[in-house]
Amino acid sequence: MKNLKKILTLLTLVASFSAMALLGFGDNNASKNKNKVAKDCEVPAFAKAIGHKDQWLLHNGCPPEKKANKDKGAESKDAK
Repeated sequence: MKNLKKILTLLTLVASFSAMALLGFGDNNASKNKNKVAKDCEVPAFAKAIGHKDQWLLHNGCPPEKKANKDKGAESKDAK
């Protein structure tokens, strides 16, 4: 009888985890990253100060900045 309870408990756990995986329950981060707005992807000053702007964007699920924006910034610094 004890073995039967253990087997049923194990089967219930396996079935519930399988259902969660198939139906996508518990995968809340995927939907959060899709709905990022510019305000959510604003890099904080400390990340800019230590030169980790790209790493911060990557870690927080934001798209990386385009190279064109970086090139424009470099040109404006050179012009001064």
